[in-house]
Amino acid sequence: MHKSKYQIVILKLTLFLLSFFQYSFLNAQTPDQSGIASVNGTKIYYEIAGQGHPLVLIHGGAVDNRAFDDQFYVFAQHYKTVRFDLRGAGQSGDRDKAFSNPEDVYQLLKYLNIENAYLLGISRGGGFAFDVAIEHPEMVGALILVSANMGVEVPAYHEMFDRATEAGKQKGARAAAEVWGYDPHQGPRRESAREKVLNIIEDNMPRFRYFDGHEPVEQFRSYDGPRSDRLDDIKVPTLVLSGAHDNEVSRQNSLNWADGIPNARLVLFEESGHLVNIDQVALFNQTVLDFLEGL
Repeated sequence: MHKSKYQIVILKLTLFLLSFFQYSFLNAQTPDQSGIASVNGTKIYYEIAGQGHPLVLIHGGAVDNRAFDDQFYVFAQHYKTVRFDLRGAGQSGDRDKAFSNPEDVYQLLKYLNIENAYLLGISRGGGFAFDVAIEHPEMVGALILVSANMGVEVPAYHEMFDRATEAGKQKGARAAAEVWGYDPHQGPRRESAREKVLNIIEDNMPRFRYFDGHEPVEQFRSYDGPRSDRLDDIKVPTLVLSGAHDNEVSRQNSLNWADGIPNARLVLFEESGHLVNIDQVALFNQTVLDFLEGL
């Protein structure tokens, strides 16, 4: 009996140490390549790791490429993985004139000599991934849309955005980050990830939601009308991922995308909110890898 308990303790300790060293190893790595791409009238910071078919990760609003810290090197074990900072985030250029996010993505791919890639976009980044698939279908081999509202308004989010902006104007970026990061839908549900998420949001909020009176610049794409009118035009395998604790409007949006896009599949993460890749890291990573492996 005592021997059995001892063996269980040793097994649990071994699994913990393996997980710890794997996490430390992944976070101690550096990209194979990083740099600044001068494209589409701006400068885009990017990182590349791994070999194989290109997999491009597109982050959401108020964060930067660090939102994929738990995915980048894991995916790089299987694919040539690219992450970058959208215009107005991280180390990329400012949003100081009218521009197109999907064109930024397209021009970055051209700069990196990538002719075809799997695109994974989270939140607003999912909308940009969708746009690239519409505007440049030859460039996209598969589409992964994560908590992607794709331009459909979520009233609860807009109310939270306004509160975060007002907090930033009155008390600074940290106060704005806390409004965002503690939101029951948009913030992380995994408590151990919260401080890191808050720090990333704090770094990016002043450029994402202007605190100094600046008006947002125009952002455009090459086609008119809502993205929901173009669902039938997506001709590549598509995976739609959503968190069960995300706002109900956002969850319904994901259902609509999965229903309307031909050859699309929906996966709902029961313990996740909007930040599926941060709330349930291991399950998210395996779900994405299984989908891509099955192509």
